Amino acid sequence: MKCVEKAYAKVNLTLAVGEKRLDGYHEVVSVMQRVSLCDTLTAEQTREGITLTCSDPALPSGEENLAHRAAALFFRETGIAGGAALTLEKRIPSQAGLGGGSSDAASALLALRKLYAPALPDTELETMAAALGSDVPFFIRGGTQLATGRGEVLSPLPPLTDGWFVIVKPTESFSTPSMYRRLDELPPACTPPLPPLQGGLPALASGLFNRFEAAIPAGSAVWDIKAQLAAYGALASLLSGSGSAVFGLFDTETAARAAVEALRPAWPEIFLARPV
Repeated sequence: MKCVEKAYAKVNLTLAVGEKRLDGYHEVVSVMQRVSLCDTLTAEQTREGITLTCSDPALPSGEENLAHRAAALFFRETGIAGGAALTLEKRIPSQAGLGGGSSDAASALLALRKLYAPALPDTELETMAAALGSDVPFFIRGGTQLATGRGEVLSPLPPLTDGWFVIVKPTESFSTPSMYRRLDELPPACTPPLPPLQGGLPALASGLFNRFEAAIPAGSAVWDIKAQLAAYGALASLLSGSGSAVFGLFDTETAARAAVEALRPAWPEIFLARPV
């Protein structure tokens, strides 16, 4: 049997970062939104073992890949005898702050549950997800969620149904540990109020916030991308996660598509997405 799962990307509509905890993680408060940009993961039942074939040859296909580790964790935690052949078609850019690797891992868990343990509750799947990474549980739930703790504690929020996202990944990438180190060197910042998710797009746009923007290196292409998104009609733009992808929020599909076509020559890794 086979199972196909879409591994959706995410953007952070807000992301506040607190002080480092004793366990080495930082406290975060983030409104996370799933978007339609996605990878595709196919899982096929096998007698034993785990294999992973990835469309991007630059990505690891063994235990270094989070989707592979997710499959191994699933069989270990459930005690189910069996294996899986995973095939991953990548579209979400890596090192972008869009959660591609975490979403692939969550999709592996979801696919294997369908194939081997349909009655396994979400709570158990989310526990496995949290062991894999801070934002993996979000991709089990999806939608619009408030993430706290290190990012694994989720509370559902009213769904965002309007708007279009133009997502741009520059050629540069940011190291997440280095971005956290930069923040640790800055004075603490207050956590802003949550943006109104159902008060209209202009109100939402005024509430977008990402603390990591204070850690963006000088001369980064991110600033140029944000300026160009604004010039083509974005209500607001923001770094997603720790970067380096930037998204612009648009109120109409027409405006968003026009921005994609105008910016694609300079930024080939550009995507149009909707909240899902």
